[in-house]
Amino acid sequence: MEKKLLIVVNETNQSFKFVNKECDNDERQIQPYASSSLASINLTPGQHGAGCDIPDCSAEKYFNDHRMEFINPNNNPKETPAFCFWYDDDKNQYCYTTTDKYNTTTNKVIPGNVSSSETRKAIYIMNDGTLLISDIYDNDK
Repeated sequence: MEKKLLIVVNETNQSFKFVNKECDNDERQIQPYASSSLASINLTPGQHGAGCDIPDCSAEKYFNDHRMEFINPNNNPKETPAFCFWYDDDKNQYCYTTTDKYNTTTNKVIPGNVSSSETRKAIYIMNDGTLLISDIYDNDK
């Protein structure tokens, strides 16, 4: 089943560049919050308006080409990602790291409300340096 990232909610005062290693056309700017009580909601429509495909990655050998990233462009000439995230298709869970290296001891599961039946997702960049993920439910179903 395809997993689509449709919304990024940024709860920080930092802007990010969103990158999909599987599709250069998905790249976009993620705006910082307007105030500490108003998160920034950013659409990631992908090439066809239905969201960006979240890459499957289950091992280090796939990591370089099968992940998404949030890069903080400020004072970051090498564009080292602040977060890398993906779907671990072997473990059936969403994962992230705050480094640009795949490491089974430091990779973290992205907590949140996700199911295998809903395909559209929202990811939250939290002010505490973590990520959360949630389904976007279709009330017509």
